[in-house]
Amino acid sequence: MNYRSFILSSFFLLFVVISSPPTYAKIGELSVAKEVKAEGSVEIEADELTYDRETQTYEAHGQVEVSRGDLSLKADHARLNNATKELTAWGNVLLREGEDVVECQRLEVNLDTRLGKMYQAKLYLKDQNFHVAGREIDKLGENHYRVRDASLTTCDAKVPPWKFTVKEIEIEEMALGGWGVAKGPIFYLENIPLLYFPWGIFPVRQERQSGFLIPQAGNSSSTGLEFKSGFYWAPTKDMDATFYLNYLGSRGFKEGLEYRYAFARETKGEAHFYFIDDQDFGRNRYSVFIKHEQKFPYDFYLKGDINRVSDHQYLYDFDTDVPNSAWINVWSARQMRSVLFGGKNWDHFSFLAQGAVYDDLTKESNDSTPQILPQMSFYAHPQSLFKTPFFWDLTSSYTNFWRERGVSAHRGDFFPTISYPVRLFNVLKFESDLGLRETVYNSYNDLTGRFDGWRSRQTLEANVQTSAEFYRVYDAEDSKISNLFNVLKWMHSIEPMVAYAYAPRVNQTHFPNFDAVDHIPYTNEITYGVTQRLLGRGGVASPTAFEYGKLILSQSYSLGKPFIDAEGKRRIFSNIQGEFWWNFGPYITAHWDGQLNPYRGSFDAFNFTIAAKDRRDDALSVQFRDTKGAVPDRGIFIYAKAKTIVPLYLFVAFYYNLLAGSWVQATYGAEYQAQCWSLGFYIDHRNQSPDGTVSRELKFHVYFTLLNIGSYGGRPFLMSM
Repeated sequence: MNYRSFILSSFFLLFVVISSPPTYAKIGELSVAKEVKAEGSVEIEADELTYDRETQTYEAHGQVEVSRGDLSLKADHARLNNATKELTAWGNVLLREGEDVVECQRLEVNLDTRLGKMYQAKLYLKDQNFHVAGREIDKLGENHYRVRDASLTTCDAKVPPWKFTVKEIEIEEMALGGWGVAKGPIFYLENIPLLYFPWGIFPVRQERQSGFLIPQAGNSSSTGLEFKSGFYWAPTKDMDATFYLNYLGSRGFKEGLEYRYAFARETKGEAHFYFIDDQDFGRNRYSVFIKHEQKFPYDFYLKGDINRVSDHQYLYDFDTDVPNSAWINVWSARQMRSVLFGGKNWDHFSFLAQGAVYDDLTKESNDSTPQILPQMSFYAHPQSLFKTPFFWDLTSSYTNFWRERGVSAHRGDFFPTISYPVRLFNVLKFESDLGLRETVYNSYNDLTGRFDGWRSRQTLEANVQTSAEFYRVYDAEDSKISNLFNVLKWMHSIEPMVAYAYAPRVNQTHFPNFDAVDHIPYTNEITYGVTQRLLGRGGVASPTAFEYGKLILSQSYSLGKPFIDAEGKRRIFSNIQGEFWWNFGPYITAHWDGQLNPYRGSFDAFNFTIAAKDRRDDALSVQFRDTKGAVPDRGIFIYAKAKTIVPLYLFVAFYYNLLAGSWVQATYGAEYQAQCWSLGFYIDHRNQSPDGTVSRELKFHVYFTLLNIGSYGGRPFLMSM
């Protein structure tokens, strides 16, 4: 809570600072006094306005209004002593500063010292939605205040669902921050006192504030009672840190440090460190996650993303420690990647240097996993070749592949390409390119001697593609579909495509295989496909076209090396690749992608997702995934949240593994949302994995939020759908 903001708002009466005698005029019963200073003009209006020259005092009665800029004061009565600069306003005093409002029965302030007092005051700050009431508010000095018999809430109701009350708050802020002391704070639910403290202390500063985080308690079926605590430290404006000490039941104590910094707009980052002497696991365990980005002179840049865990099981036991960016590789590629890269971009060229270390989660040891230490690349982006219709580009790199056990190599790759794009008969788009590739290796640490020494490879890659676009615009008929989507015109487009790709046979048996560059397959194939789109455009309110549907179908025919399907069989026709999107307006979207095997008439891959969300914030997402092959995967993911009665949400997430015939993980809970607070709980239920590496576990979580005050516990991702 920013006490300084709402206290300063109530005393910000600089609009009545006067240095010379003002003038006034009388128009009927309405009198107006106006004074002009360098800071701006001050106007005073009242039904009756008088000035006593002997005492240098203004008296204003009846609908008094004082204004300056975005500040305005209204009261029944006001008195200003121009000699002592004492201002008194009483009777329904209303002070506005922008959108912030102060109401009180009486206001006394000295305009020179800016010290004073308000009686029976109510303050409303719109930005934080603070409602503050106090019997007396004193300004005792610069940034020194005292409030007696005060209450605070962010609820708009006359009888707020919650509030804090205090007998007295004294706030004193210095240049580098200060402290506020509250006597007898009580937390109320409705009018029921729930928590009482003899006193409370809090830091006072407009910036971030150091202090202890609200502790969290929970329970796990595998480890027992858990207790989490932390301390937030903000030493400077450009950095902060959070220290954690958590008790995880039978596992023991776990320490953590999260450090964040932003020294400049393009120099920022964060680092997360966690450590535990895991009593259940029987060893020390840790994780390190670091992100950094920095810009240097002459537009050079450096970025890093470091992810490291002591053991692979850590990712499942402490999954909340892992950043979302790292989880993408963990689940999709079954690896963790740490990379440090930097370089410079020009208009037509780019330079990139990087080092990457991979942790293969499918292996117990990474001694044989190739690491990139380092790689330097230079790119020339497509550009005109001597001002002719031809274009050229270049991809070149040097890479050192290193590993503790197994063949390593230095590799240089040089791949220039010439392309020729042209439009034929203003209908067909024709694109062709030809690239010559030179790759050089110097391999070492090969115990078989098969790859050691200098070797080189020369090859070429050629591609030709022809495509066209045909479309037709339809006036929307008075149909249910057109009315449902509010569409006046439809456009349907068909884009057929035919392409040919060629790469010759090259003997590559004496080259190590690190990535896709090392083994360029013999390619002699034709690819054909079609893309269809359906767009709709509404009236004046929605003049832009919206893509409601899109379908892509393609297949390849090999004249050379056959394709290998999910069963390992050699085929001259590839699977039919398909993707389909359909947007049912702004509320429902569907996506499908699959690979149909034309020989078996069945899918080697079939993935489907449908997501719906309405104006009430109900949401549903259903995903089905089925992939055949060396690493088969088949499962159903369901995410849903629904508003039952107006403030109550129910939510659930469920993942079922169809191959194993068992559920993997389930999350379910409820959240009650009010205007100024929310309360929720959820249960994480994890099943034992078929191989026994992940044990069954049940966790309970409780969280709540007081609007603009703070929160306890972590909100599940489901409520952000």
